[in-house]
Amino acid sequence: MNISEPEAHTMRGILAVIITFLATSGIIYADVLLLQSTMGEASLVQIAQVLMIGVAGAFFAAGAWSYPAQRGYLVLIATLFSCMFIRENDGVLDMITHGFWFWPACATALAGGLLFFLNRTTVAGPFRAHADTGPFWIVLVGFFQLILFSRLFGSGQLWDHVPGGAHPDVIKSVVQEGSELVCYALILLGSYQSLKNRFGAARRHAPDGS
Repeated sequence: MNISEPEAHTMRGILAVIITFLATSGIIYADVLLLQSTMGEASLVQIAQVLMIGVAGAFFAAGAWSYPAQRGYLVLIATLFSCMFIRENDGVLDMITHGFWFWPACATALAGGLLFFLNRTTVAGPFRAHADTGPFWIVLVGFFQLILFSRLFGSGQLWDHVPGGAHPDVIKSVVQEGSELVCYALILLGSYQSLKNRFGAARRHAPDGS
């Protein structure tokens, strides 16, 4: 059976999502069953979260460096993910002083804001080009699931009312951190695929009918 390139591309995308979900499930199972973790700062899940958002930010930063015509938009996303990376490392940075993460996050935001301002003419077009691709929506779904669903689903007010829980704090932590890991994995997957197809620029410049 002959498979066209668009069909093969779609199948590879579906397979990548399946592998992502299986990999995150494996990390959660290993953390809980093998390491008997309660999802603290040094847990496998939280370490994976930090690495995933850090690498995702690096993908967008690499794109901003490599593609000047898209730099403003890519700097904006790279700055956002870099600030998220710093925030996820608050436990480590708190060893310096409580709340220290705020200052490197501010410095990163200011530097990114300056670069964004200097490249403000390369925002709208690259955004539209990226939004016309599948990887953009993978990143977007992961991001909004992270800031909306995972935060609300992990709310202590919800889990305090779950009946029969002997250790509601532990259960809440496992559920919230596990769901956040899936979100970060989706962001990482979408970011990698975005870099691979030049954040939509390759598709935009392709000949008609391709």
